[in-house]
Amino acid sequence: MLLSELVLSALTDVILACELFFLAGLSLRPGIQTFSPAWIWSLTLALIGLASMLGAIDHGFFETIGHEAHRPLVIATRVVIVLGSLSMIIAASFQYLTSPLRQGFVAAGVLGALWPVFMILTSDDFLSVILYYSVGLIFLLVLSVVRFRQNKGTLPMITGILLTLGVSAMIPMQSPGFWGLGLYGSYHVLLMPIVVLLYFGGRWFRTTR
Repeated sequence: MLLSELVLSALTDVILACELFFLAGLSLRPGIQTFSPAWIWSLTLALIGLASMLGAIDHGFFETIGHEAHRPLVIATRVVIVLGSLSMIIAASFQYLTSPLRQGFVAAGVLGALWPVFMILTSDDFLSVILYYSVGLIFLLVLSVVRFRQNKGTLPMITGILLTLGVSAMIPMQSPGFWGLGLYGSYHVLLMPIVVLLYFGGRWFRTTR
């Protein structure tokens, strides 16, 4: 008996979440100051991992049977994705920008996050979450390219961001996915090697505030 797409999505989500938690833990190496760019990047990886784990719980236990907890878990998962995207914007701002640009972009990121959160709470719209997540990735990509010569870790970071953006396009395009895994199962599997690149890119982030 073949597994359903929801079950495959849940299984691959769990694996991706565990990988992200592991990478977040590796990022919190000795000597990292709290709220340094490296510390915030580890928080980013952890938040994305948490979103994956919440998604796995929903797909595996609640969405399959139409449980009333499905909608609250969808909301929680999407809000955590927004928080992870905001954390990405803050990490990039702290790593690459100086005052007052740093504060300006952080404030813009916080204000921008209000739109997808509002959409999450008032509708079933996922596009706003994808757009905000993409904005965070593009913001980090632009700063990484601009500072390419100054940071050794920018090459894996740039590669990881470009691959993430490419893979994420599967969702709005409603791709059927690959290998019989369905859309989200394929999406999760493709992200597994990509997040390693994002981890290595963040290893070069500054460890002091």
